[in-house]
Amino acid sequence: MLASLGSKQNKIMAAKSEGVIVLAKRAGSTGAALDEQRRSTGVASVMSREQIEQAPETNLSDILTRLPGVSAYSDMGGGQAATGESQYMTIRGLDSSYNAYTLNGERIAPADPTTRAISFDMLAPYGITSIKVSKSTTADMDGDAIGGAIDIRTPTAFDFSGPYQKVTLQGQLNDKAAQIGTQDLGGTAQVEFARRFGKDKNFGIYATGYYSSKGVLADAVAPNTSYSPTLLSQAGVASLNQASQLSTQQLKYDLFSSSIKRYGGSLSLNYKGDKQEVYFLGTYGQYNVTMNDNQVSLRGGDSGYNANGVYQSATATRGQYFETDDSAQLLTTQKLGGITRTGKWTINYDIFNSYGVQSSPNQVEASMYGNTTVNGPFTFDVENTTLPRVMASSSAVSQLENQNTNRFWKTQGRDSQSTSDMFGIHADTAYKFNSDILKSIVFGFKISDTQRQSWRHPYFHDDNNFVYDGPFFGGQDWAYNNAAGPVIGDIPGKQVNAFGGAAGDFRLLDRDWVKNTTVPYKYQNDPNGAGNYTKNDWNANTSRGSERIYAGFVELNLQAGPVDIHPGFRYEYTDFSGSHWKSNGDDATGEFVNVKQSYGTPLPYLNINWRPTDLSVLRFSVRRSLTRPAFGLINGATSLSLDSVTNRVISVSQPNPNLRPTTATVFDFSGELYNRHAGVVSASVYYKQLQKFIFTSVSGTSNSSTLGGNVPTNAYTDNGTEYQMPMNGGGAKLEGIELNAQQTLDFLPGWLGGFGLNGNVTLQHSVAKSNIAGHPNTALPRAPEIMYNLGFFYNRGRFHFDLNYNYIGTQLLSLNSSVPDFYLQPTQRLDLSLKYKFGWGLTGTLAMQNLLNTPAYWETMGKGKAYLAYDGSANGAFVQTGRMYLVGLTGQF
Repeated sequence: MLASLGSKQNKIMAAKSEGVIVLAKRAGSTGAALDEQRRSTGVASVMSREQIEQAPETNLSDILTRLPGVSAYSDMGGGQAATGESQYMTIRGLDSSYNAYTLNGERIAPADPTTRAISFDMLAPYGITSIKVSKSTTADMDGDAIGGAIDIRTPTAFDFSGPYQKVTLQGQLNDKAAQIGTQDLGGTAQVEFARRFGKDKNFGIYATGYYSSKGVLADAVAPNTSYSPTLLSQAGVASLNQASQLSTQQLKYDLFSSSIKRYGGSLSLNYKGDKQEVYFLGTYGQYNVTMNDNQVSLRGGDSGYNANGVYQSATATRGQYFETDDSAQLLTTQKLGGITRTGKWTINYDIFNSYGVQSSPNQVEASMYGNTTVNGPFTFDVENTTLPRVMASSSAVSQLENQNTNRFWKTQGRDSQSTSDMFGIHADTAYKFNSDILKSIVFGFKISDTQRQSWRHPYFHDDNNFVYDGPFFGGQDWAYNNAAGPVIGDIPGKQVNAFGGAAGDFRLLDRDWVKNTTVPYKYQNDPNGAGNYTKNDWNANTSRGSERIYAGFVELNLQAGPVDIHPGFRYEYTDFSGSHWKSNGDDATGEFVNVKQSYGTPLPYLNINWRPTDLSVLRFSVRRSLTRPAFGLINGATSLSLDSVTNRVISVSQPNPNLRPTTATVFDFSGELYNRHAGVVSASVYYKQLQKFIFTSVSGTSNSSTLGGNVPTNAYTDNGTEYQMPMNGGGAKLEGIELNAQQTLDFLPGWLGGFGLNGNVTLQHSVAKSNIAGHPNTALPRAPEIMYNLGFFYNRGRFHFDLNYNYIGTQLLSLNSSVPDFYLQPTQRLDLSLKYKFGWGLTGTLAMQNLLNTPAYWETMGKGKAYLAYDGSANGAFVQTGRMYLVGLTGQF
């Protein structure tokens, strides 16, 4: 693109001498970001290096939520929300898969097979000069951007006025981990270096490297089975929506302890001449999480209605569970290119590569039960939705919560990994006309080839149980209530106080002890226990794919007085081929079957800007866009979640090879008014009309005759089994208004001139046709009706502070056919950052994240807060991660 290396920004900034001059000359400043935003062809928000460094957050996705219409989220499918960090980005409330993600102008390979989105875990907020969020895109940009496009730019030596070197050191503490007694400390170290050299200083090098670590603890609660009507008189309702009160018969309490490490860096090598530029840009990012999930479950038995017609359990048992939920993610990017100028021609060209890996190595889960059944009756009180409790006599509760009624019974394990390797070539050419109206034409092409692979290997045949001291070791195939392992109190670990005593005894097990019971024996035969390992076991969750995208575009730049008009056309042809394993049904053999999709998509664009003054602009744009279905949604594996005691299949997640791309027509209208004090006031109205939007359907029936994947021996489904599958809906629309204001008060006298304010609010409404019975109209998933930020800052002399409040409204997560839909309750955060310049280039930092101690994740059944969601594929519906405190020192020399 012509925007590569920031060349478009530099040329535009040089073209006019007026604007936000005071700050715009320094790359990476807030003024420079506002200048780029003002001169942009479409509606955009730009965050500067200066703003990124002032934010107290340590992950990029949370920092970006300060921009208008931008939100971030994590889920509990892999325990990500338990890290206290957001993972995925949304623009104007559309799911993260509807966005295009680029680094230095070229595409980032998505490693997660379940989404087109990029995990921002791998993108640390170090060594970034600016981030541009384009909400109305142009023909020279990737066409799969219904939501918008996010471009992350790394610095070059030409972004600095002279030699530059900087060292940053930071320490941090998680208060919840400190309270429980798990790893609570962490820190960050970063080094930056930039130099220009050569006779005319037209060669440059920039390099940075960073390492960070931190410990986080999260507590999470959720029901452990589906709900039933509380009253006998309502037991026969067709849907739980029709019951006035609901009850559950199982609760689970989880403590997630995480050790998070990030390291990486970037390198920029540049040559800038008058007519020729050459550059190499490279980045490397690694993100590793070592996570332990310790769970206590309280499980009712003989459940039904008592003589008064109220739902209860006659008996109850205790269970304990442990899982390693580690994640290792890698992202590398390389871009080699140049810009050639000759006469009226400007040619921009590059080749690029992006490689991503997402893996969960040595995932081990262990189950512990006993033969103690406690007589009740028991009720499971969910009135306090954030901390439900089991209710019975004190003696019954005390006996139920005794950890030493449980013994170590069995384990399961698996390794999984997905990779994405993208290569591409891009070129575009611009020609300037000597015309009053037709100023220039830009045309070009882009070809990318992405190779995808995903696999998940169970440790034992059919992902069956590996029993402690069982048949593999010459012992019996012990039943869950007659386990041969040690009682909980004798397993190496640490006793902690958690959940205000609601879960009773709580022991954090030693992960190495648990892993050593299982990992040394993976992929081996266990003929009298789990069974003999087969070809089907190894391949059942394996898929491969290749996606080639061919794109060409043309765009005109027309000028009519203060109005610039940019009509454009882009055509993208997608050719996807893949294969996944299909079992022959004999539980041993199978073959790879092929999946193919190819389609072409015409994408017209029109962007019009009226600039009555140099500091004001009215914009209108209309465009067509698409979003391709994710690799794993059409060519992925089937995954199951089971009740370890009964072998009942709790949930089944299946791919859908018939998914089609989502397309949309997008309208934007906005007005922006800037001033010379780094201020802006803007208002935007937008409308998106989508066709064939993709959503997750949850139902009680399957449209497949086989579960697929690795199905454990004797596993069975019943009316409580949830089947999850991505599906194309019908039409959908999203309409909204976005208001934004930012102002430094440097026109005030004296020290008062250091204050500043910023705020933005997005109000929107969505309607979608899901094609699911009972849901003729629904909201779009991940589309909150309201999002807003409020900020207050001071920057004068030696002192700086930044206080920011972020709120994201209720979001629909999934549509359910027989129970109320699942929603994510509002998320809100208050963060504070303080900085003081000591002199000699040294700056001290004190920051606090999540001052209000609000939950990191809150999933409910129904739009209200009355009932926590029962999601069989994840642990934790109400998740808290506490506050984070940071202290740091930066030296710039």
